[in-house]
Amino acid sequence: MPQNPSSPPLFHMTDYVVIPTLFTPAECDEISYMHLPVTQAQVIRFAETSFSKLELEQRNTKVKAVQKETRYGWVYERIAENVKAINKHYYHFELTNITSLQILEYENTGFYNVHVDIGTGETSIRKLSVVVFLSNPEDYEGGELVLKPNYLPLEQTQGSAIFFPSYIPHEIRPVTAGIRHTMVTWITGPCFK
Repeated sequence: MPQNPSSPPLFHMTDYVVIPTLFTPAECDEISYMHLPVTQAQVIRFAETSFSKLELEQRNTKVKAVQKETRYGWVYERIAENVKAINKHYYHFELTNITSLQILEYENTGFYNVHVDIGTGETSIRKLSVVVFLSNPEDYEGGELVLKPNYLPLEQTQGSAIFFPSYIPHEIRPVTAGIRHTMVTWITGPCFK
């Protein structure tokens, strides 16, 4: 049945929302090169009986944690404002907190195989995932973010952000040249019922 043109578009709980210019290119560079300790990202290990068990071979990424400090407050505020509006309009999840931001660096061969951001333990309360594309797409090749099962690789415009439910499977395809920076966080709330 055709939709009434004046009615809002249909939106499904497996859909994602893109904000094309959440940060300017200058802000993206400032965030990408914050002087913070860099570590090799780990894959959270689930209980042996879980169907979501992931092996360390699933991911090759460097990470910098951006603590909730005054000097980074503007970054947190920008994301929080947009989460509030997106959640009110689309998802209607009960949300309570934003986790610490992470800056991810994918160098040549960097990748993250198919996974979900929600699981057991600390990850059981993740509801919305946020990915901000910090790098200019001309600075790297590959590294496409693909939501599963039915989506094409997403456009990764510098400064754009994607918001999606943390239960959607997704992957970062291998970076084949250059360096790709993103910033990620999760918005948490009471466990889904």
